Amino acid sequence: MNRLLNVIFFTLTFVTFSQKDSITVYQVQFERILTFDDATEPHVSVYNYTKFVELNKSFYDRNIKVKNNGNLIKSKEDNTILDFIPSGKNTSVVFKDYDKKETFSKYEVAYKYFVVKDSLDIFKWNILNESKDILGYTCQLATMNFRGRDYEAWFSSKLPVGGPWKFDGLPGLILEMKSVDNFISFKAISLKNLKVESKTLNNPFETKGVINWEEFTALYKRKAIELISFKPDEGSGGIESSRGGIEEYIHKDDKEYNEALKKIIGNN
Repeated sequence: MNRLLNVIFFTLTFVTFSQKDSITVYQVQFERILTFDDATEPHVSVYNYTKFVELNKSFYDRNIKVKNNGNLIKSKEDNTILDFIPSGKNTSVVFKDYDKKETFSKYEVAYKYFVVKDSLDIFKWNILNESKDILGYTCQLATMNFRGRDYEAWFSSKLPVGGPWKFDGLPGLILEMKSVDNFISFKAISLKNLKVESKTLNNPFETKGVINWEEFTALYKRKAIELISFKPDEGSGGIESSRGGIEEYIHKDDKEYNEALKKIIGNN
């Protein structure tokens, strides 16, 4: 199955709605580049970030082809603007609720997938007095450190607050961003401003059993320690897990994990 995500959007209408019957939508297409140390070439993919301005919510997901050559396809239910139903892995999907200052996304721990709730108030930006033009918008430079990496971002205050993946928290829309170590980068390659019929937009994730970031990292570390200690046969060593992906799950100075790792290395 090529896609484990069923997305149903509203069909775009180019009729003029009254102010109370329409909402503003910004759709940004981002090119994301991941550069792994052991890879022969970078991994390039395209993602869509969609911000529903008056609803103060957004979706981010891997780019897919949409039916009817449109951007929005009509829902069967009248009370929702879209049915956006993540199933299976879908670790690329991020839903943001700006009113509640929450993000929801999926993470894997030992081949099981968990919906993780995080905060939008976790980014500590330093805005600098440097600017450049991106897609016709004057953007300003900002920097921060986030969960193990230093970042540079370019944002436009002429556009609504938002950004690719989890990244957010600047007074405008992030159109370009990269980690200083060049592990990951995002660059806006197109931007559309649309008017669509006003409907309700709900969290697409199953929130029963949702865990927060601290619970996720604690679970990940516990499973990582179990893998270190796992010996399928006599004389074999354990399995060392990655300390994270884009984000750091296990800090390099984590005493409990480092002691477990040292113990296994010392016994081999």
